[in-house]
Amino acid sequence: MKRLVFFDLDGTILGGFSSENVFIFYLLRHGYIGVKQFLHAFLFFIRWTPLFKHRVFIKNKAYLTGLPVKQIQSLAKTFVKERLVKHIRPQLQACIDEHRQAGDELFLITGSPSFLADEIAHYLHIDHVEPTHCQQDEVIFHAGIPWQHPFAEDKLKIAQKLCEQHGADIKQAFAYGNSYNDRMILDAVGHPVAVTPDRRLRKLAWRKGWKIIDPV
Repeated sequence: MKRLVFFDLDGTILGGFSSENVFIFYLLRHGYIGVKQFLHAFLFFIRWTPLFKHRVFIKNKAYLTGLPVKQIQSLAKTFVKERLVKHIRPQLQACIDEHRQAGDELFLITGSPSFLADEIAHYLHIDHVEPTHCQQDEVIFHAGIPWQHPFAEDKLKIAQKLCEQHGADIKQAFAYGNSYNDRMILDAVGHPVAVTPDRRLRKLAWRKGWKIIDPV
C-alpha cells in the first residue's frame, strides 16, 4: 500500500509569504487589474461577508473577473519561474525528493489558485494538485465563490477523500503544514510535520509530540 503525502504551499514549501498575494501585486504593477476588477472584488466583500465573516478575504477571487484564463495562466507560468521557485525551501525540496524516491504518492493541497499551484507542482514533480479552483469558463474568470478552496477543515476533507480514492490509510499518511489552520489535517495523519509553525501550531505540536522542522 502506497503512503500518501500532503504538502501545504505558502509558508511551508515557500518561505513566509502568500504566493497569491504576491501575484496580485504583480498583476497590479503590470496593469492587468483595473477598475472592473476592483469593483467586483468590493462587491464580493459586500455580498459574502455575512456568510464567510473574516474568511471572506481569502475566498475573494473576484479580482480576476473578466481576465482571460489563458493570459493569466501564461503570466502565472512566467511569475512562478522568475519569482517563486527561488523561494522554495531547500529542506522541503529535499523532503519532497525523499518521499518520491521512497515511492510515496505526493499531493499539493493549497489555497493558492490552480494557475499558480499547478506550475509549482510541475516544477517540484508533484503529480497531484488540489488547489483553489476559481469560477471561470473556457475564456474568462468570473466573480463567484471558488468551487474548491482548500483551507482548514476543507483540507482534511480533501485528504480523507484522496485516501479513500487511493485505498490508503490516513494514519499511514504524512502531512506538512505551517499554520494553525492546518491543525486538522495534521492531527488526522499518522505522520504530521509542522514546518516553521506559527505560535499556536508550535504550541500544539509540542503538546502532541509532532515533528517540527525550522528550515534556515
